[in-house]
Amino acid sequence: MQVVPLQHTRLRCVVPVLTLAAAYAVAAWLGLWLAIPPGYATVIWPASGLALAGVLMGGARVSPGIWLGSFVVDLWTAWDATHTATLLTSVAIPSSIGVGATVQALVGASLVRRWVGFPSPLTSARDIGTFLLLGGPLSCLVSATVGVTTLAVSGQIRGRCLS
Repeated sequence: MQVVPLQHTRLRCVVPVLTLAAAYAVAAWLGLWLAIPPGYATVIWPASGLALAGVLMGGARVSPGIWLGSFVVDLWTAWDATHTATLLTSVAIPSSIGVGATVQALVGASLVRRWVGFPSPLTSARDIGTFLLLGGPLSCLVSATVGVTTLAVSGQIRGRCLS
C-alpha cells in the first residue's frame, strides 16, 4: 500500500476547483460583454455550459469552483463600498448568484446522468435532444430564478405588477 502525502492529496483536490473557478470567471467575464445594464442579464452565458461540463467531468467535488468563479465576476460588477449597507449588498448579491450558478450545474449534471447517462457517446438524436434540453434551458431555470430573485430583493431591478 502506497502512502500519499497529505499535501499531494490537498493539491489534487484544490487544483481542479481553482481551475474551474478561473475558467468560469473568464467565460463569465466574456459573457458580460453581452450584458444588458446594470450588467447581469445576458442572452448567452457561456460559463453555464462550462460549469455543466466541469461537474459532469469532475463530479460535485469541483462545484465550489463554480461558486468562486461566479462570485469573483459578480463581485467585480456589484462592488460598492460607499456605505456599510452597500458593501454588504455588494457581497451578498454575488454570493447568492454564485449559489444559483452552482446549483444549476449540479442539477443539470444530475438530470443528464439520470436521463442520458454520462459518459455517453450521444449517438442518437433522442440522447442529443435530451442532453441539450436538460443541460440547457431546463437546468438554466435554476440560476435564472435565483439571480432574478436576488436582484429583485436587493432592489437592483424593479418588477411590475399587472392589474
